[in-house]
Amino acid sequence: MKKSFFCLLLLLVNFSYSAWGDVSDRMKARLSDVVAAKDAGTVGEGVDGYLHLRSSSNSTAQKLVAAENADRKELFQKLSAKTGGDVSAVARQFSESIASKAKSGHWFKKSSGTWVQK
Repeated sequence: MKKSFFCLLLLLVNFSYSAWGDVSDRMKARLSDVVAAKDAGTVGEGVDGYLHLRSSSNSTAQKLVAAENADRKELFQKLSAKTGGDVSAVARQFSESIASKAKSGHWFKKSSGTWVQK
């Protein structure tokens, strides 16, 4: 199940599954902004699968996080429906996949609310 989930997730990350084109197109279009915000330390990933503001009151960063998380939520729901899995489990798997590929210096919010840097 984990291997098949990872393969399906890989397809989604590569944005090749046409049924989810709108979500994946939007996520792909904003990916460079998300990475730049992570590189700057403005945002980080949470164990819940969502992007989180670190300490910025920057409205651009807030809009970026809101847009990304809305699309992730939709993605998690669609993937959950497709695989028959729980939405929170899909989000956790997504989080684990992101964490394993993250660059050194990127931030992660633990379930306790504390931030750690890779």
